[in-house]
Amino acid sequence: MIKNRKGFTEQPAPKTFEGMSQYRPPLCFELVGKTLELVMDTGYDYEITFKDRKVLSCGEKGKEAAEYEYDCLKADDDTYFVNFEVTGAVPRAGQTFVLDMEQYLVTANYCTVGQNPRWPRMCKPHISFGAIRREDGTLNPLRHGFTDEMVGRAIHWQYGNLEVVHVYASERYYRLTQTREGLEKLRTEKPDVYERLSKRNTVSIYEEPCNMIKIKDGIYVFECNEEMANRERGAGNDLFFLMNLNRMHDVGRSFGYNDIGLPENYTYGAFGEYYDASELLARDSTEFIR
Repeated sequence: MIKNRKGFTEQPAPKTFEGMSQYRPPLCFELVGKTLELVMDTGYDYEITFKDRKVLSCGEKGKEAAEYEYDCLKADDDTYFVNFEVTGAVPRAGQTFVLDMEQYLVTANYCTVGQNPRWPRMCKPHISFGAIRREDGTLNPLRHGFTDEMVGRAIHWQYGNLEVVHVYASERYYRLTQTREGLEKLRTEKPDVYERLSKRNTVSIYEEPCNMIKIKDGIYVFECNEEMANRERGAGNDLFFLMNLNRMHDVGRSFGYNDIGLPENYTYGAFGEYYDASELLARDSTEFIR
């Protein structure tokens, strides 16, 4: 606790920006006590041990592991989303694992920030695939992989009182907008934000590069890096979603810096419904060449 000049007690400012984490579903603790060996296609193997509800240890197999505070969420009965900050990493880094315990496969995103000299807050995702060693020592030869199955769809996602529409326009980029009702409300209540979102196009869209990965039927990873946001206003994050389209919900994390420069690496969740964005899908890209 600290006191201001008037003597009133105030909470100290948070070290990180918590953003949409207030809309996150309950954390999952089913992996507590387990140790998993992740055999990655990068040629490195890792061991991750969930020591308790807050702390895990992770490191290259055969070497000393480090401990990190983590969040664990679920997309379905046996697909887990694990996220933590790699404390002490230079440049700053965040690690996210999608642990598919049905197929014993893993998708990883090791995301760094601070490597681009022109845009020092721009993130750089490093996505890799691998297998989780089974109890009998065997490995699944299959892998999660990049997909175009999402292309042509749009989903209206609801994060508490925040709503957005993701338009999966291409396997390489997506479009961010809102519902028609949401855009009209934005035009009235936040004209500056509306102007920024719509300045490129008479139909309000905002494009960013992305990757889409199939985990299994109905379960996808959607990763988007806010490169355009960084170039325009000097801030933007890497967003990593694990989507269950069988149940129309997702969990995910945002890694990077917010608009006022605070570091962020928080998890969240949303519910969705399909949305008719045919007029946006019919338009040419304003940022990318197909």
